[in-house]
Amino acid sequence: MIDNNTCFVMSMMFFHTLYSCCLAILGQYIYRYFLANYPNDDSHAWINITSLESHIYESNQGTCMQNTSTENTTSAAEVWAQQRSADLIFQSTLWRAFPVIIVTYLFGLYASRLNRRLVLFLSLFGGALHVVIYQAIIYRNLPEYWWYISSFIVGIAGGTNVVGIILNLIITEITEDNERSSRFVGIGAIFTAISAAATFGIGYYIQWRGYTDILWMAIGFEVLCIFTILFLPKSTHSTSSPPIVDETTSLLTSSSVDFNIKTISPNKCSQYFDMCMIFSFRRHPPKKAISLMIIIVSYIFHALASSSLAPMLWYLLGPPFCWTSKDLGYFSAISQIVIAVFSVLGMKILNVLGANDPLICAFGHVSFFVYALIIALSKNTWHLCLSLLVLPFSIYQSSLTISMLSKLLEVHERHNVFTLLTEINTIIVCFGSSFFNWLYARTVTYEKNFTLLVGCGLCVVPFILNIYLYIINRRTDSEERLSVAEHVNVNSLTLSLSNNVLTQDADLPGSFLSSVSLNNSHCLSHNQNEITTRANSNSSINERHAFA
Repeated sequence: MIDNNTCFVMSMMFFHTLYSCCLAILGQYIYRYFLANYPNDDSHAWINITSLESHIYESNQGTCMQNTSTENTTSAAEVWAQQRSADLIFQSTLWRAFPVIIVTYLFGLYASRLNRRLVLFLSLFGGALHVVIYQAIIYRNLPEYWWYISSFIVGIAGGTNVVGIILNLIITEITEDNERSSRFVGIGAIFTAISAAATFGIGYYIQWRGYTDILWMAIGFEVLCIFTILFLPKSTHSTSSPPIVDETTSLLTSSSVDFNIKTISPNKCSQYFDMCMIFSFRRHPPKKAISLMIIIVSYIFHALASSSLAPMLWYLLGPPFCWTSKDLGYFSAISQIVIAVFSVLGMKILNVLGANDPLICAFGHVSFFVYALIIALSKNTWHLCLSLLVLPFSIYQSSLTISMLSKLLEVHERHNVFTLLTEINTIIVCFGSSFFNWLYARTVTYEKNFTLLVGCGLCVVPFILNIYLYIINRRTDSEERLSVAEHVNVNSLTLSLSNNVLTQDADLPGSFLSSVSLNNSHCLSHNQNEITTRANSNSSINERHAFA
């Protein structure tokens, strides 16, 4: 039976996924605007593209195809439009980056003290407001700096990053440890399929009605997300900062002492570095601390490699592909359907073959390398379709990172690490995508696929790290199995010796005192062996009755 938490997560992710799909058309709009207004470089008025009807699309595609058939594969207008589009996205992302990084960090520090409903409301309201500003730019012909103001507003609100932290925490709370990896991959697959259907429909709708209706839909979906907040269960949020300790837990155990030492900070300044100190060797055994750091560094390089695909929109809109919105909708929909189906299927097959999470992530990086390389060398559309064969397996690092971390962390450490992970993702997405858009604008004239080749090189690092993590985990598992086997052998030997002693004592009349003495000394020296103790006690009682 589906509980209230699951219903809330699914509803929120459904509407927020549709909102993100609608907002993804902004890149196309910006490129079409600059392409339609070349060479008016000094004009900063944004025309209302309710707008660019199908005949304009056909004209742009015809010009693009004509340029493809000539030696000069990219016209001056297309180069100018791609450069201006990449620069605008680059600057807008920078305006959003600094406030969203600060807000995400502060939310992570005080997540346990804040009301989740209020935080979600502010984030979603900021998201809706910045789309309203986009509409004002289009309808009122506002200057270009309004794009930066809109980006700054959504950055202050936290946007998708804060929403992602809260949803990840809720999913982690309602999922068992052994089911968490499959749950995250499964949820990702479901909403990838939803995103595919939405993207497919949006591609057709743009050619029929233009862009502005899609932006109105984005505002509507964000309002529905705000309405969904009313159904957020209160049980998912703990109002107290420290975790609840079980009353049956011994106060003298090392874990309780360590917890008290680790969570008390000498001053408020040290709290700002508390989330980073989770990876300290003082808090965890060396192998666990190394594993945590390897997972984080692998995720960093995976996010950087994924950011290299940020200029891919401009890459597909220009020669030799010359795609329209409908073509982009087709490709995006097919890509997401393939990811939704085969990412889960591949996960199941790899689990059946005995692959653990690090090995699955390493396989994912190999798939990403092949995917980016095929796109970089593509000359025809069917080459791009060929890349879809490996695309579903390239997302495993992003899908499994939270699950891998949660298995190594205590409950009270998770929200700090999730915040740090979101902070890292925010920094890399903002500055990484900005950097690659900036780099694409400078290299499009000489080498259009340069950013894709850089992405191929970046994914080699997390591949090596995950192989190393796999070796560490394998050695750790072998050591644990060896220690368990030795412990079982010692217990078996102890049980055998105690049974022999009891047998000899039972044969002698009046041997009860010696039997009890042996049993008591055995219990004091081997208090870990509960089974042996109970066996000795029961045998002693039987001897008492037999002696009586």
